[in-house]
Amino acid sequence: MFYLYLRTVLLLIFGLGAGLHSATANHLAGGELTYRYLDATGPADRPFRYEITASVYYDQSSLPSGDPNIPLSFISKTDRSLLFTIPLLRTTNEYLPQLGVPGCIQQQQPDITLARYVTTVNLPAVAEGYTAVTIVRARSISVSNIQDPISQGMALFMDMTPGGLPNSSPVFSDRAVAQICFGDTSLELNNAYDADGDRLSYRLATPAGNFNNSLTLSPVVYASGYAATAPFGPTGFVALDARTGLARYRSLTQGAFLLAVDVSEYRYLNGREVLLGTVRRDIQVVVRMCTGPANQAPGFAATPAQRDYQITQGQTLSLPIRATDPEGQSLTLAVSSVLLDGAGPIQASVNGLPGDGSSTNAVGRVQVAGTGTVTANFQLQSSCALARPEPYDVIATATDDACNRKSAATVFRVTVLQPPSVVRVVGDSVVCATGVARYTAVGPPQASYQWAVEGGQVVGGATGQTLQVQWGRLGGVGTVSVRSSLGAGCFTASGAMVVAIEPGLAVSGPAVYCRKASTGLRYQVSGPARAYAWSISGGTIASGQGTNEVVVDVIPGATASLRVVSPLFPGCAGTAVQISPDNTCLAFYNVITPNGDGQNDVFTVENVERYPHTDLTVYNRWGRQVYHSANYGNTYGGEGASAGVYYYRCQLANGTAYKGWFEIVR
Repeated sequence: MFYLYLRTVLLLIFGLGAGLHSATANHLAGGELTYRYLDATGPADRPFRYEITASVYYDQSSLPSGDPNIPLSFISKTDRSLLFTIPLLRTTNEYLPQLGVPGCIQQQQPDITLARYVTTVNLPAVAEGYTAVTIVRARSISVSNIQDPISQGMALFMDMTPGGLPNSSPVFSDRAVAQICFGDTSLELNNAYDADGDRLSYRLATPAGNFNNSLTLSPVVYASGYAATAPFGPTGFVALDARTGLARYRSLTQGAFLLAVDVSEYRYLNGREVLLGTVRRDIQVVVRMCTGPANQAPGFAATPAQRDYQITQGQTLSLPIRATDPEGQSLTLAVSSVLLDGAGPIQASVNGLPGDGSSTNAVGRVQVAGTGTVTANFQLQSSCALARPEPYDVIATATDDACNRKSAATVFRVTVLQPPSVVRVVGDSVVCATGVARYTAVGPPQASYQWAVEGGQVVGGATGQTLQVQWGRLGGVGTVSVRSSLGAGCFTASGAMVVAIEPGLAVSGPAVYCRKASTGLRYQVSGPARAYAWSISGGTIASGQGTNEVVVDVIPGATASLRVVSPLFPGCAGTAVQISPDNTCLAFYNVITPNGDGQNDVFTVENVERYPHTDLTVYNRWGRQVYHSANYGNTYGGEGASAGVYYYRCQLANGTAYKGWFEIVR
């Protein structure tokens, strides 16, 4: 039944992917899937809402507007089961014409349409997250490096974190189609930005074309001589910078070539870096014979040779980016970054222009044109909100306006750091469980402080120079840290202290005793035999001092307090065990002095009032009954009985019976 269901689903996928056009149509030129976590306000069975975007590039030879819909499937990463498949409707399409230079003869290549498919989905709770897949058919017939491209689909996938780990996938900042000149080494960008500030890593991958029966992706079939690491064949060249996505391509063969790039995102969770997921991008590179006189690519000035920068929040970075064309031709220098957010909160600019970034266009861009040499002065006034472990990418692309147009690209990386801590923490580094300790921030006076504690609870305020902490009941390691305010919500890095919490010993044994059983009470601590030190108030240690177990005698009717100290932690006595009399126990007094002095005038059964309908019968030494009550209430005063020893039988309403004796003294 499962395989029949799977076959039906796959047929649905391919049917939706075909849309209304012929199955022999050829049009696909690349694309990718991305997602953004929204919230957990969906229905109970599918609470987590995500916005999904599919970007698909079509050549205009057969499908100029793109498919009206494509299939989108969600697979559980926990058990690889198919959750559901939906049709993803096209929301927009954008025409991307060839960029020509006036007066130049252009080698004709198909224009490109970028179709976008956007929807919101509700997903169920899955512990390990999801994989989203779309399969569209078919590849462009002009692709040279795979076998029979019109029979091979384009399978795009992305990993999605579970709802309990909100995240947005990386988003590529440039297009998935590129044109390069035959025989030249060209620089192209596969750079992406991550809204969550996670570390990104790029690698070449094998494009996929289909699902197999185990719900995993099947790779495309390459033509002879081609592979994922050799997409331009044995005479070509490809290299990808794992940090920035900057690629170098060189081909000695004309045509269209398919390759794929995976970008993976990593985040520190619980002190270690973990892989959150991977997004696959399919790319089509067109290699054309460039016309006109020989043309050299522009380049970037050796100064600054540095590509990685670190600044502290609140500081200003000035970065002159200079591009030069060897032939002195017209030149356009484009600088792109999420830092160029237009009218947004980030204070970044290029030659005084803030860029065109916005909430719908995260990567802003500024273009500067000139002849021969162009300089773009990138400037960033860093704010508190920009500090993060991972760098921001600033992408520079220089393009000349020659007939066989050439480009150069580079990536600058800017890391914004928190200021170092100007305070340190002093206080007890070894504490007893449940104990209270005081800690102080030592350093230049600050306007305010922000404290954080693990393993205990703050007592009182947490914004002053001192802090009180009540440590937890369990032993182990705690931390107390503090950072100081720089104003406007900015803080320094934290100064911290590791605190060893010495455990108090847990004592087991009875918490109450009956009056007649106040001696011989046993108490223990678990663990290896050691010279434990016991102490008690309201009683005595009868035996066992210096061992794991003691026998205790308690003064009848008194409440005793028992403590124990381990020789390993002599300063931590732990919580005292209170040993109290049990007010539900019956205690039978064994003497009556009926002389009217108010003391022992009656036969007393302590706590009998708690047991209604208690039957009491009194006998003399010859077994003759001298008294009976079906609901005894401490009222028998020896009436009609002479001095001597008498015997009683007491039975509770639940059938429990007691026997004993008492003496009447006259």
